[in-house]
Order: sequence, then C-alpha cells, then structure tokens
Amino acid sequence: MGKKNNIKDIDTSLRWRFDVNTFRLLGRELITDRVTAVFELVKNCYDANATEVLVDFVDVGSKNSEKKIIIKDNGIGMSFIDIRDKWMVVGTNSKRTSLYSDQPFNRKFVGEKGIGRFAVDKLGEKLLIRTKQNSENDWLNVKIDWDEYEALSDSSKVTQQLSLFTEIENKYFYEDGDLEESGTELIISKVSDLWTENDIERLYKELSKLVSPFYPVNPPFDIRINSNEYKSFANKLVKPDPIKFYSHRAEIDFDLENNKQETLIFNSKTGEINSEWIDIQNFGPVKMKIYYFNENAKKRYNSAYKNDETRIDGIKIYRDGIIATPFAEFQQNSDKKRDVLGIDKRRWSAAFNKVGTKEVIGVLDITKENNPKIIDATNRQDFIYTEEYESIKEFIISQLKVFEELKEFERVGKKTTVEKELLVAGQDVKSFEREIEKIEKSIDKELNPEFKANLNLLKDQAKKLHVTISKGIDEQKKYQKEVERKEKILYSVVSMQEYASLISHAVRTSIAKVKHLGEFFKLNFPNPQYDKYFFQYAILIYDEMNTLLSVTDFMLSYASADKSYEEFDIKILIDDLLKNTYETVFKNDSIKLEIDIKDDFIIDTNKKAFQDIFQNLVSNSIKALKNTEDKIIKCSGFLNSDKYVIYFSDNGIGINESDKEWIFGLYNTRTAEQGGAGIGLYIVENQVKAFGGSIELVENEFKPTGATFKITIPFNKN
Repeated sequence: MGKKNNIKDIDTSLRWRFDVNTFRLLGRELITDRVTAVFELVKNCYDANATEVLVDFVDVGSKNSEKKIIIKDNGIGMSFIDIRDKWMVVGTNSKRTSLYSDQPFNRKFVGEKGIGRFAVDKLGEKLLIRTKQNSENDWLNVKIDWDEYEALSDSSKVTQQLSLFTEIENKYFYEDGDLEESGTELIISKVSDLWTENDIERLYKELSKLVSPFYPVNPPFDIRINSNEYKSFANKLVKPDPIKFYSHRAEIDFDLENNKQETLIFNSKTGEINSEWIDIQNFGPVKMKIYYFNENAKKRYNSAYKNDETRIDGIKIYRDGIIATPFAEFQQNSDKKRDVLGIDKRRWSAAFNKVGTKEVIGVLDITKENNPKIIDATNRQDFIYTEEYESIKEFIISQLKVFEELKEFERVGKKTTVEKELLVAGQDVKSFEREIEKIEKSIDKELNPEFKANLNLLKDQAKKLHVTISKGIDEQKKYQKEVERKEKILYSVVSMQEYASLISHAVRTSIAKVKHLGEFFKLNFPNPQYDKYFFQYAILIYDEMNTLLSVTDFMLSYASADKSYEEFDIKILIDDLLKNTYETVFKNDSIKLEIDIKDDFIIDTNKKAFQDIFQNLVSNSIKALKNTEDKIIKCSGFLNSDKYVIYFSDNGIGINESDKEWIFGLYNTRTAEQGGAGIGLYIVENQVKAFGGSIELVENEFKPTGATFKITIPFNKN
C-alpha cells in the first residue's frame, strides 16, 4: 500500500487571502458617506498634479438607469503598470516613497492609505477608468463591475465555497488619443442614490473647504461642478466663501528656530485678546486663525446668507493646505453633525458661556513633516487616537476658551450697560417731571388754559413713562435672577446624573445582598438551628434597606426640594453627607474617611447647590483612588478671619502641575477609563463662584501622591 497522503506533508506555510466581500468592507461599509467618497476621489486628483477637476452629474435627479457621476482631471494620468501594480493592488500607495509630487507643483501628497479608490463603490455599481500619460499615444480604459463582486459574494453564501477577491478579472482596452493629452476620468454608472439640487449644493459647500483659504496653491487647483439637470450648477467653479461679518479675529503662529508656539490669552481689564509664547507642544508647531461671531455678528451673517447655519461651522484642521478628512462628512441637521474635536460636547445649554461650532470659523494648519502623530483614521471618520492628538484637541479648546472669556466679558458689559441705561432713563424722566412742575408754577393760571391742559397731559404721560421704566428695571432684575436660578438648576441636574451613575453600583450591591439573605430566609425559615443566622441576617437586611432609603431619599430631594435659600450648618451638612450618604460606597471601595471640621459655620444659601460641591469632589476622588491600596478621603474646615476655609483631599493618583487650571474645564478629564466625564470639577468651580468663593488646587497633604483642593467662602462678620 502506498503512503497515506497527509495535509501536514503538503506545505509548511500559509498565505493571506481576501474574501470577495473585501470590496464591500473597503468601499461602502468603510466610507459611509457619499460626500466623503467624492472628497477622496477629488483629493486623488490633487495628488495627480491636476490644475482642473470636473465633477459632472448626469441625470442623477431621475430614477432612470442612465445616472452617471464623472470625475475628470487633467493630471499626470496612469500607465498600464500604474494600474496593474498600484491602483489594482489593495493598500498599495506609491506616495509613501515620496512626500511631494513632481515639479513645478511640488504638492505634499494627501492620500496615503491606498484605499481611497474604493470610494467609487459607495457612489455606483460600475466604473470605467480612462487614463493617459502625456508620453503615451492611447487612452487606457479599465472596466470594473461591482455587480460581479456582489454576484460572487451571493454565490459563495449559497455554495458555502470560498470566493476570493482576486479571482475576478477586470477587462481593459485602448482608445486613440493625442500625444500631449493627460489625465484620468472616472465614469461611475448605475449610481446608487438620487442626487437632488440640495445634495449637490451641500457637496459644493464641502468641496469649497477642500483647500485652505489661507494656503497659496500655485499652480492652481480649480474644481468645477456641472449638472445637466440643475441650472445653478452649469460648470460652476467651486470657490470658498469669503469670511466676513465676524466681530473678532485672532491668529497664532510659531517660531521653529526658538522652539516657541504662540497661544491666545484674554485681558480681562481691557477686554482684548492678546497672545504669548510658550514652548512648542508634543503635537508639534501649528498655525491657527479664528473668526468669532458674537450675537450681532451672527445676525448680520445670517441675514446676508439667508439663515444658512452651515456656513459657520467651527474649527477645521488642514494638513499641508488640504482639509483633514474627518471634517468632510456632511449632516443636513447640524445638531447631528459629528463633533470630532469635542467642541459642542462641552456645551450643555446657551445658559453657559461656552463657544460652539456655530459661533466660530477657524483653520488650524498642520503639516506631515512637523505633526507626524496627527493621523487620519482609515475610515476617514476621525483621527487615530494618540497622545499627540489628545493634546492638540486640548490646545484647540484652550484657544476657544479665550473667546469664551470674551463672550462672558461682553455679556456682563451688556447687562451692566442695559441696567445703567434704564436707571439713567428713569432719572431723566423724573427730572423732566420736575421741570414740568416748575413751568406749571411759573405760568399765569388765568391765562393759556389750552396750554395748561397740554402741560397737564404731558405731566401725566411723564409720570406713566417713569412708572413703566421703573417696572422695566424691576423686570430686568427678576429676569436676571431667573436666568441665574435656571443655570444653577442645570448644574444640579448634571451633578445628580454623575452621582446617580456612581451610586448605582452600590445600590445594585445592596439589592444583591438583600436578595441573597432573603433567599436564606425563604429556604430555611422557620428552623431553630438557624435562629442565630436569622437574627444576624435580619440586622444586615435592615441596615442595607436603611442605606437604600437614604440614597433614594437624597436623590428624590433633588426632584422635590425648593431651590430657595435656607440656613444650615456647614459642619453638620458635610458630616451627614460624607458619613451617611456615602457610607456604603466607602465601605465597598475600602476607603477610609477622615473629617476634621473645627468650627460651626451657619450660612444662608442654596443647600442643594452646596451639597453638589462635595458630591462631585467625592466622585472625583473615588475615581482617582481606584488603583490605590490604602485609600483615604479627608475633609477639614475652619474659620479664618473673614472667610471659611475647607480642604478636601485624597491620596489617589494626583494631578499634574500642568493640569492645575485645565481640570476645571468642562469635559476635561484624565479618568475617562474609570468613567470620568470631566463634569464634576467644572460644576464645583462654578458653584463655589456662585457663593462668591474660590477653589484652587494646592500642595497635597498626602505625599507622594494625591490631590488637595482649597475652598474659600467669604462672609461678613456683621
């Protein structure tokens, strides 16, 4: 008998193979937005040294089968070898071997993943590539039919046989051409979706942002959009909107020779935006221009552009003059637009003085050479997470915070101006009344009865006007108090969400204990031999239920309690909150609590808002203590001259010196992995400020690690 064949004897190596579904993963499922798909293909034209690109829509507004999208450029084109060994090889990118295109263009290549070509699958089912280099006589035509890939994919599901992406043959042929011609034409047919005039208008807006308005492109890169159905897009040149009507403008640069980066600062005395120099950050040097639109500027802008909110759309990042891909995707509903940089995430409501994407137009310029760690994700929907990317987002937010200070400065100034103008108007009317009375006394009572009647009428009108202005002043004060009240309620609600998230684990733990102990009763009661355990377990169940009641009562108090001021003793409040409300949490997490409040101090203020402060400090500390063995939370307080001072400390991971101010920003957190959302300290700072106090991070009392916050609340001895 011959030797039995064994698969182990056939080969000693394995090769990667690609299932036919790869085309779908790299096309329609990877690039989920058709505007992004067109973007990718137009960017390829830029890399090909094109000076002109035409995006032609043919019958795309009808349901007939002849719909086409044609993207044509006059770039360098591709040879047969380029098509075979580069374009038709997944992930291959010749741009990796060279950073710049040929002279005289010398453009920095923007495509580098080698998969942008699959964007055509998002747009239509058939593709004809026509391409030619100026040194060749003929146009090379390559046919790609995505239907064949789809059919093979469906067949493999039925037969259960492996079908490979590389098994499908794509036909090619040649056509005569002029020697001097060059370029590439992508003819996409069997277009997947209808394109309305509004759809093409949105594409126009996004393509107008492809090249930075501040980056000189020479030779030029002109994009035109044409449609045989929509007259407004008859060979229309894509041009960026001029930036005008803004109320404030600022820009920053860098000094590479001295390793310095410019950054914005706000002068709270003059209300001006200035700049200072810091060391270049870990993400590399950047340039930035920001145009801010205050309330009046937005009204002028919206009036000029017929309330088109999409034109004021936040900060864009440009790499070597071309927009970074995550910002190309369009959402018709601006509220659903992806917030890649986290700018709008920081805003809860218009009640807070945060600047959102609908208030600024900005450009951040980076380069591949100077900012290599800012990398596009393959799906073009975000950047790859790196420490440098997180840092550059923080840097952008820090620049916006300057405009937030300006916003608050203007808001306070406007409020003060309105109050002053109302008071002056009231005084002027009162003065006018007195002048009328003087005139009335000086005229002859026997003469001019008609004049006297008119004078009395004028006098009555002046009195009514004075009453109206006085009411206006009162209403303005009431309105301001109502705004402040609603703002505090919003702080409280968000604080409660954070507390609820924290306490939910403890509640589940208590319920599980009660259930376990209750099951023991159910299975064994009555039984004299277990009386000892029945007694012990009854006490445990009682204690757990008390814990649950205290937690739920505390949370319900937020829904039912009056938000008005009341008198309470700080010492009693802190003692009750930390010892009782958090007892289960501290016990479960093995946290030792130390309270050292030396002096009683009764204040008259919003009690719930004051509790918010310590809820959030506790929540912050618990996250910081997660990986600490001997966990400690300490709270101490004492009277000091004309203020009450409270220190709140833990011996957790601590806070970097460079983050001392940053940590109080909304959504700024270093404990995201522990569930931190960057809300707590923002609430704490604003609540303390609402009491007229201050909070700061001081030298921690638990060394070598930990954090200590000092809260100062001023008071009047009298």
